[in-house]
Parts: sequence; structure tokens; C-alpha cells
Amino acid sequence: MGLDLLDTPVRLTWDISADATEETDLCLPAIASRIADGGVFFVTLQGSPLLHAAADEVLRILGDACQLLISSHGYPEELECLTQRPRRVGQILLDASGFMDVHCGVDTVRLKSVVTSLRQLAYEPVIALTPLRNNLCNIQELLRFCSEHNIAKLKLPNAHIGDSFQGYSTADLPRWQDLDHFRNLWLDFMENPCQMPTLEIHDLFLWEIMTPGQQQSRSEYDGCQAGNSLSHVDSQGVVHPCAAWPQPLGKLPDQSLEDIWAAPERMAVRAQIGKVADGCHGCADLNICFGGCRGLAFHLNRSEGERDLMCSGPR
Repeated sequence: MGLDLLDTPVRLTWDISADATEETDLCLPAIASRIADGGVFFVTLQGSPLLHAAADEVLRILGDACQLLISSHGYPEELECLTQRPRRVGQILLDASGFMDVHCGVDTVRLKSVVTSLRQLAYEPVIALTPLRNNLCNIQELLRFCSEHNIAKLKLPNAHIGDSFQGYSTADLPRWQDLDHFRNLWLDFMENPCQMPTLEIHDLFLWEIMTPGQQQSRSEYDGCQAGNSLSHVDSQGVVHPCAAWPQPLGKLPDQSLEDIWAAPERMAVRAQIGKVADGCHGCADLNICFGGCRGLAFHLNRSEGERDLMCSGPR
């Protein structure tokens, strides 16, 4: 049974490095075909997909089969690749991390220049920023930029750990103490708010701060979606429950995505998620957060009973 026949549409992220080995280069179109044949609805290409030698073939295969988000850092070489493409494929996810500095804030001049260039190529970018300890303080300025330049959507995705070339380490991931500081910054920001873009916030605790009183809009959330509506493929074709849960479930293109999804390894992950983490027992809000991000908690916070990194303790 294809993944498109499941009750929950699958969102898959795939790491593609411009510096992949020759063996990986040859496998990329085959991996893309496996993803397309598996019936995945949404695919985000992470890393440097536009700079890979097999980019044209990968974009052709996936662009005909699913909704496609293509990560870009706004490099001139990436814009040149888009210029040379005969037709628009997918949507650009513009990574804002390279446009900011913890001391200087957001480089809005350079960011505006890249947005303008993308629009001239008929791409309306989604801006993305993975929340880290050193960039939480820049979110408000980034929101004002989105408002001033009519950016329709800001995406704050989940962290990427394990086989990663994202430019940060697990020590850079926010903890609850960082979120407490951000809460005070957010209260100051809301005294003079801007017109908000559509927000896609992966982390529940960050979402609670930034969208107070909107629990109903997240009513469909029923816990960690790793290995359910989320999946991740690393740069070697290994499938994981999600980008924040580095545990091999199978490998593309050696196996089909349907076989990997039906295998005991994925079922074991879902069974683990179904159990209440030790650090969550007795929490009155467990029926709201369901333990938060279980991948990060399992790999990075076992000393606190596998509680979400951004949760200070049972409420």
C-alpha cells in the first residue's frame, strides 16, 4: 500500500549535499523515484540541493509527483541554477540563518536583495529559520522584515540532529531556560507588533508563546509525528523517523518506502512514542503536548526522564 493511501499524509525531508560522493550521485535519481513511487505528498529538499549535479533529474522526478520545497541559502550560485532552469519547480525555502548575527541582528539589506532576485525568477519564497539558542532573539526582527516585504510565510522547523550538515550542534538547541528569556522578549515585541505572516512553528512550547490563545488552531496535533506523518532521508539514503530522530529504519533505493514503513523498526518507534515519558508523569498538560518532541528528548534529555528540551517540568 502506498503512503498516499494512509490516513495521515507524509511529510518527508531529504538531505542533499553538493559534496556527495560519486556513488551517492548515481543513487539520487533512484532515491527520488522511490520517494515518488511511495506516494509521499510533501517533500523538502534540505542542504544544498540546487548545487548538486543530479539536481535537474531529482527536481523533475519529484516535481511531477509531490509538493516540493527546495532549500536555498541565497547563494549567487543557487540563483544562477534557478535562472538556467527551463521551468519553475516547487517552492523555495529560503534559509535565513546565514543572514543574521547574534550581535548585529538580521542583515535585511542582503536578505531583501535575495528575495527580490527570487521574485524576479517568479519564485515567492517561504523564509525558514531553525530556532537555536543564538537566534531566538532575531525572530522578532525577521517577522518585521516579513511584514515590510510581504513575505507570506515564516517557517520555524524542527531541529536536525544526527547525520547533519546544517552548521549547528546539539549544544546549540534551545532549552527551557532559553525559552523563558525569549518569552520576555516576545512580550516586549507584542507591545508594538507587526502584521504577521502565516506562521508554521514546529515546536509546541515556542508556538504557545508566539500564538497565545490559539490552541484550537492546533487542535489536530496529537503528539510526536516521527515515523507517522514525518520521515527523513539522510544524505546516504537512510530513512529515519524524522530529522530529529536519527534512527535507521531502512535504506533507499535498496528498499521501497512502503516496505520500510511497514517494517518492525518503524512500528517500534511508534510504540515508544505511545508510552508516557518518565519526565511527563503527573503533568496536567500532557493531553496538550503529548510529550513534545520525543526524538530530541530521547536522544538528548534522558537525564530528565526524556522530557522535551523546552519543557521545564510537569505543570
